[in-house]
Amino acid sequence: SAGSGKSVDIATDFILKLSDIKYKGANLLVVRQTETSHKDSTFAELLSAINRMGLSRFWSYTLTPLTLTCKTTGNMIIFRGFSDQRARERVKSITFPQGKLCWIWAEEATELQESDCDILDDRLRGQLDNPNLYYQMTFSFNPVSASHWIKRKYWDYESDDIFKCHSTYLDNRFLDES
Repeated sequence: SAGSGKSVDIATDFILKLSDIKYKGANLLVVRQTETSHKDSTFAELLSAINRMGLSRFWSYTLTPLTLTCKTTGNMIIFRGFSDQRARERVKSITFPQGKLCWIWAEEATELQESDCDILDDRLRGQLDNPNLYYQMTFSFNPVSASHWIKRKYWDYESDDIFKCHSTYLDNRFLDES
């Protein structure tokens, strides 16, 4: 739920992995419904993780388009939205100068349509050259409805391929009493 620290934890995890030579060749796509909302949310959160861990000398970034690149591994993070059909088509043709798209983070995933996530899932394909790499989609969201497609498709579905983590503000050790 809100305030549980999920975005901070996810950003930290991805920065640690993308900075590690063990995961050379991995790239991350971060999606939200509206592409312009990344700058003040996911992009800022990932930059904050880089700075908090003292890794800023190992990372570079551009603001147009929003990208983060690890200087030691060459791994990249790019940001996209799903606001219209043109934006959906842009996601279908994503390639990276080196490595493959391995990981996708859908922030505020409940804003996306089920068909948007099917498009994303189709992007994770092909042989990975590095044996340490794997394909993964991470959804972060605050529950909005018991009838939402995410609940039906992922939460209510039992599979060894799906890891579910529920957290609340009570799990966030960094929140103050207020």
